[in-house]
Amino acid sequence: MNFDKIFIILFALTIGCSNILQAQNHDIDEHFDESSNTLTAVPLIVNNPTLKTGFGGMGMYFFKLNQNDTISPPSNVNVMGLYSTNDSHLITIISRLFWGEDRNRMNFATGISNVNNNFLYNIEGEDDVRLVFTEKRKFITLEYSRKLLGELYLGMLYLGTQTNYTFKNGTDEENEFARDFFDQNDITDNFVSSIGLNFSIDTRDYVYYPTKGLMFSIRPKFNTAWLGSDNNYTDTDFEGAYFTSIASNQVLGFAIGGGFATGDVPFDGYQNYGVRNNLRGYQAGKYKGKHMIAAQAEYRWRFYNRWGAVAFAGLGSIWGNDQEEEAFERGLLPAAGMGMRFMISREKRINLRLDYAIGVDGNQGLYFGVMEAF
Repeated sequence: MNFDKIFIILFALTIGCSNILQAQNHDIDEHFDESSNTLTAVPLIVNNPTLKTGFGGMGMYFFKLNQNDTISPPSNVNVMGLYSTNDSHLITIISRLFWGEDRNRMNFATGISNVNNNFLYNIEGEDDVRLVFTEKRKFITLEYSRKLLGELYLGMLYLGTQTNYTFKNGTDEENEFARDFFDQNDITDNFVSSIGLNFSIDTRDYVYYPTKGLMFSIRPKFNTAWLGSDNNYTDTDFEGAYFTSIASNQVLGFAIGGGFATGDVPFDGYQNYGVRNNLRGYQAGKYKGKHMIAAQAEYRWRFYNRWGAVAFAGLGSIWGNDQEEEAFERGLLPAAGMGMRFMISREKRINLRLDYAIGVDGNQGLYFGVMEAF
């Protein structure tokens, strides 16, 4: 029995455990409640092109900072730990806070990760190239935004990331090749430290499972030596989404995301295709560049009680790599796929999701997660 079959079985077991933890037998809409405190704990099984199959757990606690505040979405704290079959592991703590009738928003995230990458590049007219290396990362982000006018927010943020590279998980030849590749391209361990701004607008009816509305955010960030950063450069990330209901149980969503960087941009400061679910179906970090844009659409259908299904497709591009353009850059990277949903929290409309996506050049992936891709 291969890992994909094991993964499907464990996904079913996860749903069973979630059903026990969230045991209720009433209609979902009757029990949707933003104000109540909710603790959701699920075993976590992931399968994606980068981590392969991973096992762990996730706990999510949803709460109101002020029970008399009927406008702010519920705040949450999310703790996750994961170990995968390619010996990668990660631990993260993420929190989103909303208060003051949604005039104040704060995001916090910290964690450590050890990701073993194994990327195969098919370069036209040349032999295939395999790049095997490990990224060890520690990170912390902190962001505060304040509503200025209507649904417009202005915020400030800090990002700090330490990245170290090692070469031990391939064959002796693969390890030596990756080490030489990094040396020749001056790719070294790196610390990124930046401050930035966040300009955003958010008219969604519910942040965790929107059925209508618009969200757009743009974040210019300044990486400077006086903050301890090893490189001086500017990068600007952006993301947007629009949702519309086409029936009482069907939602159509559109998303766009990406970023641009200028200056002395390090390898670790590049945009990474496949990160933040900008497009499913590609190994996160396989394609890298200073500039990236990706767009996608997703159809969401809740067809029975807690069960739902989705179909999605998208297209993107990544460019501006100072190392190996033929390997890391791609003019067009399309992807498409389908998935299943199971609602583990009626009170907060939180879904488990299982998606299969396929890209080009043999890229594909099976994804398991909590909450929607965007």
